[in-house]
Amino acid sequence: MLDRRSFLKQSVLAYTTLKLFSPLNTFAAEKNNSFVSICESADHRQAVRQSVKMAGNMENFISKGDTVAVKPNMAWDRKPEYAANTNPDVVAEVVKLCYEAGAKKVYVTDNPCNSPRSVYALSNIPALVQKEGAEVFIPQSRHYKDMNLGGKFVDDWSVLEIFHTADKVINVPVAKHHGSSRITVSMKNWLGAVGGFRGLLHQNLHQAIVDLASFFKPTLNIVDCTRILMANGPTGGSLDDVKRLNRVIVSTDQVAADSIAAEYLGTSPENVKFIQIAENQGLGTSDKNKMNILYEKI
Repeated sequence: MLDRRSFLKQSVLAYTTLKLFSPLNTFAAEKNNSFVSICESADHRQAVRQSVKMAGNMENFISKGDTVAVKPNMAWDRKPEYAANTNPDVVAEVVKLCYEAGAKKVYVTDNPCNSPRSVYALSNIPALVQKEGAEVFIPQSRHYKDMNLGGKFVDDWSVLEIFHTADKVINVPVAKHHGSSRITVSMKNWLGAVGGFRGLLHQNLHQAIVDLASFFKPTLNIVDCTRILMANGPTGGSLDDVKRLNRVIVSTDQVAADSIAAEYLGTSPENVKFIQIAENQGLGTSDKNKMNILYEKI
């Protein structure tokens, strides 16, 4: 994790970049750099809003009339305080920002591991996002389509079609420990966007994670680090395993976002195999020297 002095130093540099360019122009002008904005606030909705603003506002990513698919981590029948699913306030604020940017319709869904009705009720995500105008649905067979993912391990697979057909896709994972992959953040969140027997993906899990991340290519990653699960993930179940950080990470680079989150979770990108595979395949960077990091606490 960056210490406070390093954060402040990089923040000054990133702020200068932000003033000179919009983030999208920055990506074009500095191909070796990935923009990452991090906001810390006890008001979790404000943390989302400010971190997106630091990245150039949602209007840089969502256009008027867009159909948007939002992918939270909504896999487990746990209440929000256990950090097994994405914070419902974070997801709701993302939906609100999409509509403010001019989105025509916002969909929110996930393929849960536990009983879907129980997960959707206990996570509290549907209740809050529906108040912001999102359409929420529990995936049925008609929502899936077999597609060729073109991965090194995953080729033909059943995919939740909305994440392929929507004009824009926003990935909204929670940062957690994971017993099989060490951590789960942006890239592993895509296992909830496919159907079929997902146990087969665990035969080569790290490559499968990268194959899915390469296929879905989200418009934006908004990582919930407001409450993170430090141990016994991905299901959790004990408040003793939950650490309150009150942070939200925003980036178009899944590798960069996961690398920052990895440090929050007490490890390093070098210790996470799928991060290294993704970087080697050109999906993003784990090197902070190649990131423009902007941090703000409010």
